[in-house]
Amino acid sequence: MILSCIAKGHNPWLIALAALVCVAGSWATVRLFKRAANTRWPETGAWFVLTALITGASIWCTHFIAILGYDPGTPVGFDPVLTIVSLLVAMVGAGIGFVIASAGGRTASLIGGAVVGLSIVVMHYTGMMGYRVEGIVSWDLSYLSASIVVSCSLTAASLLVIRRPHSARHTHLGTALLVTAIVALHFTGMTAFRVEPMAVEGAFSNPAALRALALAVAAVALVIIGAGFASGMIDDRSRADAAEAMSNMSNGLVAVSAAGRITLFNERVGDIFKLAPHQIQTEMPLATFIANIGERSGWDRDRTDRVVKNHALWFAKPETTRLEQEFDDGRFISVVCRPLPSGNAVLTYEDVTEARASQRKITHMAYHDALTGLANRRLFTDTIEEAGGTRAFDLLMIDLDGFKAVNDKFGHSSGDHLLVQVATRLRTTLSSEDLAFRLGGDEFAVLLPIAPHRADDLANRIVEALAVPFVVGVNIVRIGCSVGVASILATDDASTVQRRADLALYKAKNDGRGRVEFYRDGMFEEAAERQSFQDDLALAVERGQLELHYQPLYALPDRHLSGFEALVRWRHPTRGMISPALFIPAAEVSGAIDRIGAWVLDEALREAAAWPKDLYVSVNVSAVQLRSPAILTHLHRAIVEYGLSPRQVEIELTETAMVDNGGQIAAMLTGFRALGIRLAMDDFGTGYSSLAHLREFKVDRIKIDRSFVSGVGQSADEEAGAAAVVRAIIGMARELAIETTAEGIETAEQLGRIETLGCGTGQGYLLGRPMDAASARMLIKTHVSLRAFL
Repeated sequence: MILSCIAKGHNPWLIALAALVCVAGSWATVRLFKRAANTRWPETGAWFVLTALITGASIWCTHFIAILGYDPGTPVGFDPVLTIVSLLVAMVGAGIGFVIASAGGRTASLIGGAVVGLSIVVMHYTGMMGYRVEGIVSWDLSYLSASIVVSCSLTAASLLVIRRPHSARHTHLGTALLVTAIVALHFTGMTAFRVEPMAVEGAFSNPAALRALALAVAAVALVIIGAGFASGMIDDRSRADAAEAMSNMSNGLVAVSAAGRITLFNERVGDIFKLAPHQIQTEMPLATFIANIGERSGWDRDRTDRVVKNHALWFAKPETTRLEQEFDDGRFISVVCRPLPSGNAVLTYEDVTEARASQRKITHMAYHDALTGLANRRLFTDTIEEAGGTRAFDLLMIDLDGFKAVNDKFGHSSGDHLLVQVATRLRTTLSSEDLAFRLGGDEFAVLLPIAPHRADDLANRIVEALAVPFVVGVNIVRIGCSVGVASILATDDASTVQRRADLALYKAKNDGRGRVEFYRDGMFEEAAERQSFQDDLALAVERGQLELHYQPLYALPDRHLSGFEALVRWRHPTRGMISPALFIPAAEVSGAIDRIGAWVLDEALREAAAWPKDLYVSVNVSAVQLRSPAILTHLHRAIVEYGLSPRQVEIELTETAMVDNGGQIAAMLTGFRALGIRLAMDDFGTGYSSLAHLREFKVDRIKIDRSFVSGVGQSADEEAGAAAVVRAIIGMARELAIETTAEGIETAEQLGRIETLGCGTGQGYLLGRPMDAASARMLIKTHVSLRAFL
């Protein structure tokens, strides 16, 4: 009967058009319903309204086009009120059914589907009530009942299938069931419809008008369905773009509803926390998600509960919460919780392990010495500032003795290797509570908690450890260290810590090196006095406070004047005359020696230019001055400017200074000899005294130290010993063609004995005390007159 009704009672073209509208509308309905069911309020309300409108319109248009294609064999018409009511019924009923079905669960899907099917039934039969024919209408109740059952059953099955986990197969099947429900209802219902035509004069239908109406309805239906498709596609595209953006985020993202359930997340979350797909899903309680993270990370129940409670606190705050969580596997995860006004919240996660590792590396580099790995001066300063005023501690300042000589002799790479070994030995002497620093160059420091005798014991162990020879490449290197110690109480100002230890270190180095010195009261005053002394010394040249005195040198045994030794004196306005033994070491330490030495050379050569050409001037030069080749330039300029012969100039260096700076001094002495200047080794016999040194440095004169000269003429034993030394020196010098000068001749006996031993030149208070330039010129004049008389 149903097939006969379709074949004989309907226009096939309009039926095909109705089928097209039905399929398109059903496909749009399924897509829109799935979208509405998977969103949250208030967006879901808008999607349900759109779904209801598209569904009702497509069902109604399918029905209306199919009715227009039905030929009852008699003129037809439509009741406009009932026709419109049928459309509203379809829309409202479908909306109600979809809302019920979206609640979740099998039962809700079946009930909601049945409601949608019932709305289709009510729409169909309401529309049929508005279908006016010229005849007697009757209904076959069996087909009518069957249409209701078929419609409700198939739509219930359709929504049940659609609500199952998403897959294309379920979507297609659900669409097919919905199409079947609509088609089955219509044609089963039309089979139940019976019409007995009545011949009415002049009453007729216009088939062409009905077909045109059907096409117009179909066009409107397709426009409405197309709008539904377009909105769905636009949303799909937006969602696809959002999904793509979320999947490509470097951060993990989790959206949480006000009820505490996950509404959205990206795959990066699972990667960060190493979660399986079932361990993070939409609609999952946030507490379950956190528990899954805790399970993967080895958290106990208490820790997991604390994290859950913390999230609740973050959600309740009006501001964004930012923190970092360190996991047991060493990873650092940055967590940002941003509460929303709606009560929802967005959580973002970022694995910042590499960034933190880089930061730690940068921080370590900023606060540690790259060569030795010890903490550097910056960390040292921060540490004593933090410790000052809070706890008692001892500070050891350590300075290596003889390190510069290693650098000069073996090169900086060997020096670096030596510093690494020093740092290693330093670490071995420390306990876990002690902190070691490299402050720069060859200067180190140690901070340790204060305890009786602890600093003294540690300082001496460090001195002993660094006194043991080092192996640097193929060389055995011997250095040492000096240590200054300052004990700082919790009540002391930390800014004075380093200054105290520095003062103690200064004293340790000044008193012989290789020793430990503790800070004591009064060192600050001594340092202030020393600084004042050095400040005055730095300005002594500019203020004209320096003077040159000249001590005569006599040739032996005829005792005629051969030259003068220039001796610098400092006439201080308040301290009086200061011996060079006091201010020359200070000048060497402070750096003023270069200015003073340059003045001495210039003044001595200027004065010597007025002397007879057979007299020479002897000038003492500090080893510090020889560090710069500028002294050669200065000497050459002065010789040329004052018209001196280079043989009238003699430079004196101590034997110890020559040996301590052997390589550097040898190069500088070569420059002196190239200028024609003579060289003298001062205080010979008190230093290393070896023939190798005389041969290496090729000096022109040896000055025998006064300690040997003063022994001559004393007791028999002393005189014999001193005479033996002097005789050996003179004999050695004679064999090497080196001139000799005896210093410190104060008695006639010493002079006679020195002459007897064959010394070439004598100097001392017996022969002449140091005198100012005017007296020296008078002595020269007298000596010249005497020689002319003789």
